Amino acid sequence: MLRTHMRMSGSWHIYRPDERWQRSARDMRVLVATADFVAVGFNIPVAEFVKSSELARHEPVAALGPDPLSTTFDPDEAVRRLRSKGSASIADALINQRLLAGLGNVLKSEALFECRINPFASVDSLTDDQLQQLVAAGSRLLQANVAGASTGLRTDARIRRTTGRDNPSEPLWVYGRAALPCRRCGTPVAIRKHGLDARLTYWCPACQTS
Repeated sequence: MLRTHMRMSGSWHIYRPDERWQRSARDMRVLVATADFVAVGFNIPVAEFVKSSELARHEPVAALGPDPLSTTFDPDEAVRRLRSKGSASIADALINQRLLAGLGNVLKSEALFECRINPFASVDSLTDDQLQQLVAAGSRLLQANVAGASTGLRTDARIRRTTGRDNPSEPLWVYGRAALPCRRCGTPVAIRKHGLDARLTYWCPACQTS
């Protein structure tokens, strides 16, 4: 197993062997290839190879939060771990891999928009019902975007969808849409850097007031 930095620094892309990369080769840090796919890690500061027989004893992996892609996923445990962050912003908590594994910056912003929750609200200001809705939305979006098309694994990040709309020009609700009109209300989408890694968060100031 290849483990990368716990805070989801950098990004992974999956391509077919003859497919053009969406990022510069200068940013490539890790490459894992098979006959059918090429997994490329861009701008990843820390990576480790861990034998499968050692995973149970490998602290960083053992410390990962509940995984929505696992058949044993426990949403109640995810809510409990999120609740433990208290005064932290919910945007930071959602990408803390010790609380809920797998969510990255894109799906974080999209799940918060779907649930109409302000990204900078503190965890302790949210109700249990709101946290349960967020965990459910994040899990559903992660599962849908990892599953891929019926013909096989998705390799093009541009076909990632969260809106459920048929129009190919409307795949995402807010992510990457700074200053563009909200798809719900028309208010310009806002953007802010925050957290230790200065991650970008997109949200609608009118829709996300909770």
